[in-house]
Amino acid sequence: MKELLLTNFFKNNYVDHKIHRKILLIAIPLILSNLTVPLLTFVDTAMIGHLGNVAYLGGITAGATLFTLIYGNFIFLRMGTTGLSAQAFGAKKNNELVNVFARSIILGLLIGFLIIIFRDSIFTLFLPVLSLSGEVGESSSNYMSIRIFSAPAVLMNFGIIGCLIGIQKTKVVLAIAFLVNGLNIVLDYVFVVYWGMDVSGVALGTLISEWTACIFGLVILGMILKRLQVNLFRVNIFSKEEFLRLFNLNIDIFIRTFCLVATHIWFINRSSNLGDLELAANGILLNFVYISAFFVDGFAFTTESLVGQAKGRKDAILFKQYVINSTIWCVISGIVCVMFFGFLGEKLIQLLTDMLTVREMSSKFLIWVVLLPVISSFSYQLDGIFTGATKTRDMRNGAIISLFIFIIATIVLVPVSGNHGLWVSYILFILLRAITLSLKFSGLQREITLLK
Repeated sequence: MKELLLTNFFKNNYVDHKIHRKILLIAIPLILSNLTVPLLTFVDTAMIGHLGNVAYLGGITAGATLFTLIYGNFIFLRMGTTGLSAQAFGAKKNNELVNVFARSIILGLLIGFLIIIFRDSIFTLFLPVLSLSGEVGESSSNYMSIRIFSAPAVLMNFGIIGCLIGIQKTKVVLAIAFLVNGLNIVLDYVFVVYWGMDVSGVALGTLISEWTACIFGLVILGMILKRLQVNLFRVNIFSKEEFLRLFNLNIDIFIRTFCLVATHIWFINRSSNLGDLELAANGILLNFVYISAFFVDGFAFTTESLVGQAKGRKDAILFKQYVINSTIWCVISGIVCVMFFGFLGEKLIQLLTDMLTVREMSSKFLIWVVLLPVISSFSYQLDGIFTGATKTRDMRNGAIISLFIFIIATIVLVPVSGNHGLWVSYILFILLRAITLSLKFSGLQREITLLK
């Protein structure tokens, strides 16, 4: 009897081929889309890198870094939209789905225009922090003064992608990624190589690409939503209560994201204090962290959509099945990264730098980034679960606690163990994010069980 119960449990929760197929159909386009994220900056850098002017290259690097920092703080526009749209999709509340999409687009548009309006203040605030030389600073200013006008498009695109993930149209997300990168390559070549526009050409190419992708996304998503036959008289986009709810969700995610950014800044700061060689080595190794994040996050994003759908349907059994099966795939992706880094880590280091001292230092600490993906897979997966369920307060609190303990750990361990202590502290941060959310999981599961 016990064997039969165990077999039924395993079959009901783990061996549902339809669920596994659904997870992969959603996740694979997202993984491919994530892997194109660094391509935009890579292409810009490659085009400028062949002009023979170091100042141009430095300007592009600094400008792209600044935009990554600025836009990264508004990722809540994607995450919050995914959870809310997935729940509306699961509940088959088409009117609410349109409301969620419209509110996110409006919010992204407003924030984008505010960034443009206050661009001089933003540049004044951040450019001195980058400590750029005169010629590099001039190139960076030229690049940013053009690309800044794509801010509304980038932030609206966060909302578009969030909604598309929520309604499980991830192939469209991949199409948008291919469009923005493909068009950027063509325009960079025309403006920089053919017309000789240097930094201004790169910025203009990126600007046009980002606006084109945004317009394409709006049109496609509009066509998808049109098929839902929404009653426009029942749409309530400007509901004060719903805007307040969206604002609260976004504030929580913003604080959570700020904690993640602060962790990386502190990590770089501590690396710099250890020495230039340690800083360079950690810079190389962080690329491993980013690569694994792009890969594993594809399944975490899928979890957001599936969990939101299950919550919208008020289906506790479906929630459990989605969580179990998506977790399996998320952990598998982490194991794949571990194996990849374990076998090819040294080769990747050699590919990233030809300086022997940096190679040797990076190899010395390679073990930490080899182990990290499996640990981080649980953290990313729990982020996906709680984002889909829109339990953003728990995510916020977990990130704050993890950041606080991470800083304390570096203060204690780095003086004793050097760079090993810094990496142990970073792994502790990732682990704590998973632990703090796992402690809240039973409450979330109970809440979904009681929805009916």
